[in-house]
Amino acid sequence: VKVMLLKFLNSYFVLFYIAFFKSHVPLFGKPIQCMYDDCFLDLQWQLGIFVFVRLTISNLADWMFPKIRLWWRSCVHDQQHCLNYCHGATMMELADMSAAEQQARKEPYDHFSICDDHLITHGYATLFAVTSPWVCAATFLGMVVQIFVDVKGLCETRQRPIPYSAKTNDPWTMAFDVYGVLAASANIILLIFTSHQYESWTLTEKLCFFIYLEHMIFLSRLLLKVLLPELPRNVELLQLKQEQQVHRCLENIKVQQDMDTSMFRENRNEQIEVFENDLLDEEEIEPTLQLGESANVMYQGLKDAAFGAPSGGA
Repeated sequence: VKVMLLKFLNSYFVLFYIAFFKSHVPLFGKPIQCMYDDCFLDLQWQLGIFVFVRLTISNLADWMFPKIRLWWRSCVHDQQHCLNYCHGATMMELADMSAAEQQARKEPYDHFSICDDHLITHGYATLFAVTSPWVCAATFLGMVVQIFVDVKGLCETRQRPIPYSAKTNDPWTMAFDVYGVLAASANIILLIFTSHQYESWTLTEKLCFFIYLEHMIFLSRLLLKVLLPELPRNVELLQLKQEQQVHRCLENIKVQQDMDTSMFRENRNEQIEVFENDLLDEEEIEPTLQLGESANVMYQGLKDAAFGAPSGGA
C-alpha cells in the first residue's frame, strides 16, 4: 500500500497541480497563468508527454534491459569478448545448456512491477479523460505494444515465473476499483469546477450538480454489480459443491445413496387417496374398567404371597 501510494503521488502530483491549483494558487508568492488561459491545454500537453514517454521509452527499456544485463554478465563474469554477444555466441552457449541452467542465466520476472506499471498506465488513461479523450486510444495502442514486449520477455529473456495458487486477484482488483472511483470523482470535478463551461454557475449550483452526478454514477455501479455479479450464481454453487466433496473425501464421510423417487415423478399427476387409518392393521380394543375382576386378581395375588405358590410336583 505504501509503495502504491508513493507511486500515485509521484506519477500524478504534477497533473493534479495543473488541473486544480496552477491558476488559483500562487507559487512562491507569484501567480502563474496557464497557456492561453486554459489549464486544460497545459494538462493535455503534460499528459501527452507522460503517455508518450511511458508507452515508447519505457517499453523499449523493458525490452532492452534483460539483453544488456545478459551482455554485461557474459563480458564481465564469463570473461568473454564483448563482441561475442553481437555474433550470437552467447545464444549458442544458452542452447547447449539445460533448461534449468538457461533459466538461471536469465533475469527474474517481477510480476509486481509489471502489474504496477499497468495500474499507473490505467491511471493516466482514466483520471483525466475529460480533458484528453485521445489518451484512452493512445493507451490502448500502447498496451498492445506492451503485451508484445511482455510476451517476448517471458519467452526469451526472462525467467519463467513460478505459478502459485491464489483465491482472488487482490490487491490489484481492489486497486483498480479505487482508481475507478477516483477517476469518476476527478473527471466530474474537472468538468464542473475547472472548465469554462460552468463558469456562470454559483458554487451552490456546482455542488448540487456534482452531488447529483456522483450519486448517479455510484448507484449505476451498484446496480450493475447486482445485475452482473463478478461471480455468477451457478459458479458459486459449483464451488460450494466442490468444497463439500473435498471435505467429505478428506474426512472419509460416507454419503447415503439418494432414495429413488422416480415413481413419485411418474405418478405426480395422479390423485392419490389418503385414508385416515390403515386398512390392513387390526383395530385395537380399547380397555374397559372391571372392578370385580380386578378385585379377584388382587385377592389371588395376596393369597399366593401369604401362603406360597403351589409346587409343580412332589
